[in-house]
Amino acid sequence: MRAWEMGGPINRFCSILGVFLMIAGVVLNEWVIKYLSRGQVHFAEIEKRIFLVLFELALVVLGFLIYRYKKVVLQNLLLVTGSIFLTFGILEIALRLLPANLEAEAPVWIPYEQKMINARINQGHQARALLNRHGFNDREHAVRKPPGVKRIAVLGDSFVWGVGVEQQVIWTHKLERLLNQKGIPTEILHWGKPGWSTLDQFRFLKADGIRYDFDLLLVGLVTNDPMMDESLNIKRFIYDGGLIDRIIVQPVSRYLFPNAISLWVDLTNGFFDAYFGYGYANWMEKVYEEDNLNQYQGLLKELARYCKERGIEQLFVMTPENHLPAIKARFDRIAVLLQNAGIPYLDLYPVIHSQLHHIPSRKLWANPADGHPGDAITELLAQSVYQYLANRPDFQPMDHGRH
Repeated sequence: MRAWEMGGPINRFCSILGVFLMIAGVVLNEWVIKYLSRGQVHFAEIEKRIFLVLFELALVVLGFLIYRYKKVVLQNLLLVTGSIFLTFGILEIALRLLPANLEAEAPVWIPYEQKMINARINQGHQARALLNRHGFNDREHAVRKPPGVKRIAVLGDSFVWGVGVEQQVIWTHKLERLLNQKGIPTEILHWGKPGWSTLDQFRFLKADGIRYDFDLLLVGLVTNDPMMDESLNIKRFIYDGGLIDRIIVQPVSRYLFPNAISLWVDLTNGFFDAYFGYGYANWMEKVYEEDNLNQYQGLLKELARYCKERGIEQLFVMTPENHLPAIKARFDRIAVLLQNAGIPYLDLYPVIHSQLHHIPSRKLWANPADGHPGDAITELLAQSVYQYLANRPDFQPMDHGRH
């Protein structure tokens, strides 16, 4: 009787915990999660559905074992938890002592601190975009351009929005400063959003951009812009802002084992990239499939016709993120499509390769945690577009050209 009384509180706790876990395993499902997350969490991929089912089953089994065997299971559970903490603790110490080899072309992992620096940069852009009526990382612009000022509208994606770099490093901002410093009063409309394709850019132009007064339309082309199938998103098993990231990764990393968890996330995503067709590289293969490029050819012809009918002068600017040969191969394929559509273009891969090929591409990143173009790349992009514009008679300094 005395032994039962001593184990009473623990037994009651185990009973309550076991029932709670079993109920959670039954109640926790895709629809409940979507409701609690207000529709922000999706389980479209079969692997994530399987993961959720296994997680639910594990909760039910664990709850039953704790309810049935009580103290014994709880002790074993605490032992396993302690072992996990010890393993992650040792790994955290090792990762802090060992270099991350961030100069490698494909680093195994990225330190937590670098990921947070990148996140803070992008959060600053997001805060600025909330103040823009169209959600751009840009100040508000009047529909009519100021008198005596050249206005260039630039359609783009994350390169124009500035993912991973400070405001002053974005290539379109550098171009705007350069033109004004050279005596060519210029205002640039920075129309770019992360993830935008040429299709998204064209839709904005037709819906809102056409209302603005501008002299020249530049389309900042990135190798992933030809994607026509909007249902084909880049798949990541653990992605920023997702369920696992918000519930497990972010809360724990804030206080415990940030680098060890960062390594675990990167290895997990790498595993799914390699064996389940996840990841950016697998998604890019779909972008350059023949069927998708045929559809993209049709879009380019429609865009060319739309601009011609409205007297809009446009120029596609091919903006590479580094000097790797794969980018040249993709730009070469897109160049043929642009020629067929009668759209003029400026391929900036040759100048990037010529002047920066001696630098490892990893050093050209926006920051150690983000592969978007960094300062060296954006400087060449801005300089090259400026040189192109400076050779035009309508983009001459006010002292020497037309007022």
